[in-house]
Amino acid sequence: MDVKSSLSIIIRLAWRNVWKNRRRTILTLLTIVVGMTVILFLNSLAKGGHDQMIEDAVAVNAGHIQIHEKGFWDNRSIEYAFMPDSTLLEMLAKDDRVSAVSRRVHAGGLLSFRDTTAGAMIQAVEPDAEIRVTTMHSMVLPGGRYLRQGDSRKIVIGETLAKNLGAGVGDSIDLISQGFDGSIAAENLTIVGLVRTGNPEYDRLLVVMTMDHAAELFTMMDYITSITLRLKDTDDVRSLRNDIRSAVDTDALEVMGWDDLMPELVQFIVLDDLGAYIFDFILFMVVAFGILNTIQMSVFDRIREFGVMLAIGTRPGQVRAMVLCESVFISMLGIVLGLAAGIALSYYFTVNPLDYSQYAEEIKVWGVSTTVFPTRITWLNLTVTTCLTFALSLLFTLFPAHRASRLKPIEAIRHL
Repeated sequence: MDVKSSLSIIIRLAWRNVWKNRRRTILTLLTIVVGMTVILFLNSLAKGGHDQMIEDAVAVNAGHIQIHEKGFWDNRSIEYAFMPDSTLLEMLAKDDRVSAVSRRVHAGGLLSFRDTTAGAMIQAVEPDAEIRVTTMHSMVLPGGRYLRQGDSRKIVIGETLAKNLGAGVGDSIDLISQGFDGSIAAENLTIVGLVRTGNPEYDRLLVVMTMDHAAELFTMMDYITSITLRLKDTDDVRSLRNDIRSAVDTDALEVMGWDDLMPELVQFIVLDDLGAYIFDFILFMVVAFGILNTIQMSVFDRIREFGVMLAIGTRPGQVRAMVLCESVFISMLGIVLGLAAGIALSYYFTVNPLDYSQYAEEIKVWGVSTTVFPTRITWLNLTVTTCLTFALSLLFTLFPAHRASRLKPIEAIRHL
């Protein structure tokens, strides 16, 4: 008998053996399907939730990538300003990965209203560009408004800062700071809006004014302190950051992604992923031992059958191949059904994400502002889950398959 005919017979026998005990096979399939569905769904939920948390965090003010002069991020001083390179700005404007670009000027200062004085973190922006980079304009409280292009001597400040000063929309407050050239920068400004970002630091310190006004007030002479980018896809941060670093003088400028700007968020995601990996491992082991149990019991029930096959000349390798084929049939069928169920469940929660908006205040206590958690299905999730399930199925079948091939025909035929 040639190899092709032998293989064909082995495959047909394996398929029939799979359905000899339908109940056991169906229970094993359910183990694989449920296990894969849960793994795919939880990984999709984790990926979607993390992406949403990153998006919510960067959308408020940070952006996906920031470009500063070396040392600015550690000192946050107006002294660390640079002249933006037109070539760099053109490159960013033409890059398909970039959604919007905003230039900024940052400075420290003191605000004074009546008898109260408070420290402030001043941020000058180009309103038309800024509203495409961040969502702060949508966080202005009722009764106020965000800045408009051409606004002079008008500012938007954090809600907590306004409460500390005892000021409100329409009030005039005094600002004193230091200009880029070392001169004193002082101005009387009018509050046109209050913002509640959910970030305690921003709400307590932030003052936003227009770039044109800041250029005059701080004598910037076309210098800026940062360029902030919003990307179309968070996954492009690493590649774009590397491309920008290769295009600029990294001894003079630092290019920081959201993970550099917010390391505490990175740590939270890493810890959350670690917990997910442990749970995934447990589920994979449940699936693997379920398959092992099925194949082991199948081999045990058919010891006499294997003894007869070996006695009439079937080679041990052929017996081993038949048992492995049974495992392949069960695992592949379970994987296909598991993929279908996992993708369907994940897609449902992509369209209808988990919404915890009603618990926003309770969630904020834990330092989390994200209240909507969609799922995000990725090819990596599908590929890794499929390959691991299939590999573990084969691995855990090797022992019973090897045992069946090593049976002694006489003893196996006499087995009760």
